[in-house]
Amino acid sequence: MKKYLEITKTQFKSQLVYRFDVALTAVGTIGRVLFAFILWGAIFEGRDVVGGFTYQTMLAYYLVSSFLTSLEMSEGISREVAELIRGGKFSKFMVIPSSPLPHFMAQNFGKAAYYAIFSAIATVVSLFVFHITPSITGDIPSLLCVVAMVLLGLTFMVVYQFFIGILAFKFQDVDFFLRVQGALLTFATGSMIPLSLLPAPVLWVLRFLPFTYVTYTPTMLLLGEISLSEGIFGLGVLAVWLAAMTLLVYSTYRRFRIKFDGVGI
Repeated sequence: MKKYLEITKTQFKSQLVYRFDVALTAVGTIGRVLFAFILWGAIFEGRDVVGGFTYQTMLAYYLVSSFLTSLEMSEGISREVAELIRGGKFSKFMVIPSSPLPHFMAQNFGKAAYYAIFSAIATVVSLFVFHITPSITGDIPSLLCVVAMVLLGLTFMVVYQFFIGILAFKFQDVDFFLRVQGALLTFATGSMIPLSLLPAPVLWVLRFLPFTYVTYTPTMLLLGEISLSEGIFGLGVLAVWLAAMTLLVYSTYRRFRIKFDGVGI
């Protein structure tokens, strides 16, 4: 455990080199809120409520969801793992004293922790610039559920993206998987629009998929728009998917790694 903590610390410190990338992430957080401010401002013209949301609640949703989205840094893992495999350099993870999945997970959380600082600043700036007054729940169990769901959701996304990456053991080109899943994730997590605006049958299906609980559900629970029971249900769904995906990753890795003939370290 200590070695992975050191990896997290090292990754956190290494982000000091990429200050421009961090700045872009902070700007992106403000940009999403600006998008909501303009688009939904036009939609709410002459209306008080749209899909159960007031204008202020809608802006608060994009504010919170944008912050959570900025913490989700796992997308680069799949591409990095795939490039290492195709370049014959993944073999180093077969000789260093750390398991590949926990290694990338530690790196991801170190990076996310650093970006969280600047995303939080961007979120506070957005509060004042766009005059948003979010109504945050004061229910302690709900707040704890939000924290647990965010951590579990971020962990699941690392495992999921790692799985996409190791498909390069089997497929020459995984860019198709990267493009398709990228678009679907933006929609399914609720980063694009609140999922409650979707038709009921679609929302029912999404309830049993893990992606809904990465951004949408913790945001709605934090804003007091859904009940704690829905949050607890989400934790259960996430836990089941995380366990299943972890087993799938390790079984796939054990099966494919013996066929790997990369030699670069």
